[in-house]
Amino acid sequence: MAHALEAISISKTYQSSDGPNTVLRNMSFRAEKDEFFAFVGPSGCGKSTLFNIITGLLAPDTGSIVVDGSETTGRVSEKIGYVLQKDLLFPWRTVEDNIILGLEIKGVSKREARAMASDILKDYKMSGYERKLPGELSGGMRQRVALMRTMVTDPQIILIDESYKALDYPLKIELEGELLDRVKGSGKTVIFITHDIEEAVTLADRVYVMKARPGEIVEEIKIDLGTDSHNIPERRMSPHFNEYYTRIWKRIGGAHAAVA
Repeated sequence: MAHALEAISISKTYQSSDGPNTVLRNMSFRAEKDEFFAFVGPSGCGKSTLFNIITGLLAPDTGSIVVDGSETTGRVSEKIGYVLQKDLLFPWRTVEDNIILGLEIKGVSKREARAMASDILKDYKMSGYERKLPGELSGGMRQRVALMRTMVTDPQIILIDESYKALDYPLKIELEGELLDRVKGSGKTVIFITHDIEEAVTLADRVYVMKARPGEIVEEIKIDLGTDSHNIPERRMSPHFNEYYTRIWKRIGGAHAAVA
């Protein structure tokens, strides 16, 4: 069976006034269906560049991206959806109209798209907010809408780029738990890109640890917290949690890991 996602020898170099700047070098990894994995590393290790290459928004200099057996290097795949650090909701569109944006682009009829939006709003316990504008929502609600906009198109692979970074801690914990509820057992692949070691260990089945530029994978760690609970505080109370945290912290390089 084909892997949900495979990256083969990805490298990317930018030219600057100081000469060539290699951001990623020879990165290879695989992700399977129904797997949640994370990339974690210090600022400047090329996580955002990697995100853009996986989504097809940016082409690597060398290497390839393969989605479900088909090469998609430098091309946007309908099987991939993504949620960015900024929700990027259109302020003049209602919640419902923001949610159905991707469906409209796919050519889904307005009636069907609105019915799908209604269903997902119920699922996310946001019925009644259909006609609200983004400016009337809290930060957490905006992130929920951004996630719904991605999930309603039913992507096979979901990329999340530090989407909870700007939220206060209790809300971040709440949304992390909701995310696990939505994706665990769904058959979808989730790729989480973060500098937050605690977040990576809490959510991921596997963690790829990256070093600073040129960005490279220095270790792949399978995470087993010994619990199937989606309760975030409970997962962080696991006796194994600190072991994984410390291992990644040391691998990245101590204080450099804390740089946002």
